[in-house]
Amino acid sequence: MTRATATPATPAPASRARRPSDTIVADLLDAAAVEFAAHGFAGASTRRIAQRAGAHQPQINYHFTSKEQLWRATVDHLFSLMDAALPGPGGTAPLEEAFVDLLHAFIRFSADHPELDRIINLEATDRSDRLEWLVATHLRPRFEAVAAGWRRLRAAGVGADLSPGEVWEVVTSYGAMHFANAPMLSLLGITGGDGRSESDAHAARVLAVLLPSPAGRGSAP
Repeated sequence: MTRATATPATPAPASRARRPSDTIVADLLDAAAVEFAAHGFAGASTRRIAQRAGAHQPQINYHFTSKEQLWRATVDHLFSLMDAALPGPGGTAPLEEAFVDLLHAFIRFSADHPELDRIINLEATDRSDRLEWLVATHLRPRFEAVAAGWRRLRAAGVGADLSPGEVWEVVTSYGAMHFANAPMLSLLGITGGDGRSESDAHAARVLAVLLPSPAGRGSAP
């Protein structure tokens, strides 16, 4: 995996007028996502996070007990955004159609929020308490859901001859990291990774690997 390229700081809002507490927290989490994605946990600066959010640094200490708690809250926030963007369970669509819809939604989210995959990538290279928490809290439950869904597809005679682990790697590495690694792709002259305008085309490429069929090769639903 390739480590994320640092993202230039975004100018803070000009006004620091009194804002509701929940607005301040939301702004801090959005700013922290950019900072942790660009610099990792160790290199992230709470001063830069406060500046980006248009807040005062003591407000971080007020709302979060530590930098570690801020990092975990940021990861929770990004995964909650992802869950809100994905189709919910219990639909009536056929298995293959539901998988196509889910994959498109996931790739669109990854294009809109590459910070999550950059944060995961930065943590994934070294075993730590943060990585173990990330896997136990967010990644393993989602991996198990993907594995169960893929097994149902294969039992129905649908999909490439891939294990659930291989499917996970295709979806997360080839799929999501395409957008997280956009700066590197650009320098290599590889087309893609440029956000929502390209996400459906990339989802179709991923689906062509997983579902070598008309549904897998199709465009956005």
